[in-house]
Amino acid sequence: MTTTPDRPYAPPTTVSVSRGRRTDAYHLLTPANQFPSRLPGFDGVIVKKLATPRLHRARFGWYLLEIEPGGGTSAVTGSEHEHFLLGLDGTPHVLAGGAKHDLADQGFAFLPTGTGFQLRNDTATPARLLWIKQEHQPWPGVPAPQPVSGRIGDAEYRPGSVAGISRAELLPVDAPYDFSMSVLSFEPGAVFPKVEVHDEEHGLWMLKGSGLYHLDGDIMEVETEDFIYMAPYCPQYFYPTGPGTAAYLLYKDINRDGF
Repeated sequence: MTTTPDRPYAPPTTVSVSRGRRTDAYHLLTPANQFPSRLPGFDGVIVKKLATPRLHRARFGWYLLEIEPGGGTSAVTGSEHEHFLLGLDGTPHVLAGGAKHDLADQGFAFLPTGTGFQLRNDTATPARLLWIKQEHQPWPGVPAPQPVSGRIGDAEYRPGSVAGISRAELLPVDAPYDFSMSVLSFEPGAVFPKVEVHDEEHGLWMLKGSGLYHLDGDIMEVETEDFIYMAPYCPQYFYPTGPGTAAYLLYKDINRDGF
């Protein structure tokens, strides 16, 4: 007589239940969906590739880096791209162009093409940071962008056209810069007046809070540390939920015509 192995008849809930989703217009990655990998020269660093040009023809890469104590890059890297780095946990720092940028307490640094950098965590505790990179798109008669550094906590939040929504620009929005990095903050119940459809693509990291995101007709639950990629012309709309403020970090390509 054949016996049946002792095994569950349904997948475990951690596998069968997931908020992660991929379509031609967007993808949503939750912490449970993020997959660890590594890069040569990044010693003691777990690399989670949240978006790259391998999907949707994205023009940027967005990575979550988890750096062990004493970890970092073994040599100067990245001179062929422009970069934005934002610290999440711990005290990582960046060495670039003769300057040291401290990324602790949500410190950030923008590095223009040709700079190159070294990334270090010289402490006894792990560190995490977000790393966005892309090829710079020059424009005739427009100078190259300059390095920028700061902290989210020191950024100036300006009220938007809707009460309860404010925005902090982390980078200048003038012509030399071909992408913007901003933080949008939503008080409970504050929403935009319309669903947006535009040619700029987005990367989005939930800094805090939760909400419902309308993405190409789907309504997706989003929470702290979720990542969303939105392709050009993806219909989009955010509604904050929960008792507290919701906020996200937003990438958007700007000041170029899309070609």
